[in-house]
Amino acid sequence: MISYVNRMISDSWTGIFCDENETSMPTAEDIERAVQKLDAKTRTIVSLYGVDGAYLTIGGGAGQYIVYASASDEQLWNLVVDVDENQSGFVLLNAGGQEGDFPVRQVVAKAHAIQAARTFFRAGELDSSLNWEKGP
Repeated sequence: MISYVNRMISDSWTGIFCDENETSMPTAEDIERAVQKLDAKTRTIVSLYGVDGAYLTIGGGAGQYIVYASASDEQLWNLVVDVDENQSGFVLLNAGGQEGDFPVRQVVAKAHAIQAARTFFRAGELDSSLNWEKGP
């Protein structure tokens, strides 16, 4: 299968030290395995890079994930969940080795993160069956 993604980078933390793991021409299985390993402690981020400079990043772990993507035109998109308009608040999440507060609507389930990664892997597109919002 020909893939849109030509590079994947993931992290591996030991205390304050981080090793970046780069995989050239990752398979769909490589990507899913990397996302499955996210635990928001020692493994906190997986980034997929396309042939034209677009990317998709999944951060977090342990059931709470953030997913954002940039198209080749540099427009940023965040994967969001359908939440009650009145629901507000933030979730503290470790992504990229750094804790941050993320809006509740941007914290998604693992199944949605994997679905977004699969579509990006195949076609370099945002999965249209998921909810995306333009970033800043």
